[in-house]
Amino acid sequence: MYKAMILIKRKPGMSFDDFVDYYENVHSKLASRVPNLRRYARNFIRPYGNDVYAGAAELPFDVVTEICFDDEAEFHKGMAYLTEPETAAIVAADEENLFDRSSIIFVTADERVSNLGG
Repeated sequence: MYKAMILIKRKPGMSFDDFVDYYENVHSKLASRVPNLRRYARNFIRPYGNDVYAGAAELPFDVVTEICFDDEAEFHKGMAYLTEPETAAIVAADEENLFDRSSIIFVTADERVSNLGG
């Protein structure tokens, strides 16, 4: 599985709840068009603090989005689709309703999973 992660901050002035609602009910529907996308997950994050970890007042990101493909070649096919001028224009227009586009960080991840079962 080849994974990319996108770290994103909501647009200024948008509440967290409105951000989640729009992302889940409008923006996420665009992913159904991406060829060979195997997994599309949105991890909405909130500050957390306890006796061990200090909680942040404001996080630099509101969501960590994961997109997964069978392999790197399939990932590049998906990215080629997303960068086609017509598709890119549709996605960018919708992102303007939702994201602080200057905040977006796009990375690929080499995931390692520990077997905790012994």
